[in-house]
Amino acid sequence: MVSFTLNNLILSATLAAATVATLSSVTLASAAPAVHILRGTASSDPCTRLGVKNGHNIKYKDVADCYQAIPIDRNLAATTINTVHNLFRDYYVFTDSALTPRVPAPFASEPVDILKALKKIGERKYTSDYQFHTDVRHAVDTLRDGHASYDVTCYNNYSFEQNLSLYAPVENGVQALRVYRDNANRGYEDCIVDKIDGKPALAHIRAWATKRVSCSHDVNARQNCALARQGYDVKKAAFLDEPGEFSYQSYLPEKEYVDYELRCSNKKPSHPIRLREEWHVYPQSEIAFKDVGSYIANVCLKGEEKPELGPQGLSHPHRRNLAIPIKKRGLEEEEALAAAAGMARRRREFGDAEKLVSGNATVFYHFKTQPDTGVMVVHTFDAQDTEVNTVLKGLTAFSNRNVTKILVDFQGNGGGLISLSSNLVQMLFPNKQPRDASYEADLRVTKSVQRAAAAGFMAEDGGYNIYNANGYYDLKSAGPARQYDNNDLFTKPVNISRNGRTTLYTQKTAMYFDPLPKNILNAVAKFPWTGRRENIRILTDGRCGSACGMVSYFWTTTHGVEAYSIGGAKGEDLSMFSFAGASVLTLKDIHDTYSGLNLTSPLEDLVYKNEVRFSWLELYGKNRTTPLEYDAELYRSKHRLDYTSANARSREVMWKEVVADAWK
Repeated sequence: MVSFTLNNLILSATLAAATVATLSSVTLASAAPAVHILRGTASSDPCTRLGVKNGHNIKYKDVADCYQAIPIDRNLAATTINTVHNLFRDYYVFTDSALTPRVPAPFASEPVDILKALKKIGERKYTSDYQFHTDVRHAVDTLRDGHASYDVTCYNNYSFEQNLSLYAPVENGVQALRVYRDNANRGYEDCIVDKIDGKPALAHIRAWATKRVSCSHDVNARQNCALARQGYDVKKAAFLDEPGEFSYQSYLPEKEYVDYELRCSNKKPSHPIRLREEWHVYPQSEIAFKDVGSYIANVCLKGEEKPELGPQGLSHPHRRNLAIPIKKRGLEEEEALAAAAGMARRRREFGDAEKLVSGNATVFYHFKTQPDTGVMVVHTFDAQDTEVNTVLKGLTAFSNRNVTKILVDFQGNGGGLISLSSNLVQMLFPNKQPRDASYEADLRVTKSVQRAAAAGFMAEDGGYNIYNANGYYDLKSAGPARQYDNNDLFTKPVNISRNGRTTLYTQKTAMYFDPLPKNILNAVAKFPWTGRRENIRILTDGRCGSACGMVSYFWTTTHGVEAYSIGGAKGEDLSMFSFAGASVLTLKDIHDTYSGLNLTSPLEDLVYKNEVRFSWLELYGKNRTTPLEYDAELYRSKHRLDYTSANARSREVMWKEVVADAWK
């Protein structure tokens, strides 16, 4: 038997109903004819004016004018909308669940008919290529699924940053939007922001996060994504300030400046300070262009690509971080410029929390004044499975210092490899049965999926094909669960009705994981916290996505560990984790899979360089019927904390607040 495992697949990503439009019926309105690209003079061509700046002193208007100058191509747009529509019709596993009309707290998201939304885009008479692609991106973002996104390089070739980064601490029982950092070094830090663009500031940020941030179904988690925070930087081995999605945007903002009205106790006179702040613009590539035509040819259009193949020719799904990545180049350039001016992104050093061990995904701290307590920071799961050796080293260091209580900090963890998440679960709560750290799951089934499954079943290199049934547990087999030895998973689907739609899915299955090596299990069995929920706590800000959410779910729901969530709106629930209910793939993965199986992909390729992500497999909590992605009550944390000006700028302060409350 060929053993197929999904160990290294990442988790951060139907037969269509009769009423759903088919490929031929989803076409772009043809009012705008295909346009021949003319090359203008330097004075008339907006992309010329942008290109000659060679990445320096770029203004918002330079980018906006170049983007808007790109003519819409009717055929390109029609192909795009057909492909994206059919991807979400036939492969996206939450197409029907997204129609859920009323999601309970802590979720706050509207029902989304993604197929209808994409079809409407296809019917509009666009004259702007930029607006067309922006509308497709916004439509996918309304799913509030961190595994679902539509990005084309053509229109995210520049990032935009404000001088002011913002946060929403609670001081003396009152929450207000404040300045977290002023990159222009004008002394505005911790000034209250009363208004943004003439509107009450905190309400404005809340509305912006509700509309534009897609990291979670929970608006409070989206608020945390929008605002400033700290993140651990592996290269610099320290916590650094991060501006948040409102102050650092990867796409063209709606206008070229933001108006602020500040109230500062340290400024005289005390009347409001009004600022009009332009965006700082950073290129995300070094691709040269000299006009509209060369911008399209060099930046937008794809060159010839080859599938990423496994040893025997089957497509290998990419191994990437699960959260939609924020582009780092702007932050790195901003840091270099700020350092030259004497105000680099600030590193946060600790006086009492001593760093013992660090790896690519985890860092271990020990409190000198509370020697029985340690902190394990898990800032990503986007690392190799060998990170378990770092974890074992860190836990051993805790044990050697007589630590008995552990706080696990998951803030800002965007996910990563599901195998690493499964291993981490078992290192604190070892499996009693082989499937203890495994979810039940199912997949959407279509004729195209069945075609791939038939070609890929028990193939020589089945480990690289997500549609090889041998990589899943047959939960209906007699005796202990075993891997499928036939293709019944895909040839015998079941009908599931959700929100008025009936669609074919596989029968319930589960992913197969290799057990932890015995030497690791023997080592962790000796630690005083192993298997003891009262000795472990979780800290999160809701930005704990995908694989991170998997661990949080198992530790809290299965093993009873208590979790603390920080941030969001004062007095409201906040999710422990986000988009934990699925696994992610890209459009390219689908093309590569069919190519590797010597099949023709049912989806047309896109002409623009792109990354279109989607969830292809849905997970379920134990004995639950609602997919975990939409099972809101499993997301609520037991304890809530508010940001303050002190704990928002010092993880050590924050950790000590949790520890003091957790182990009184």
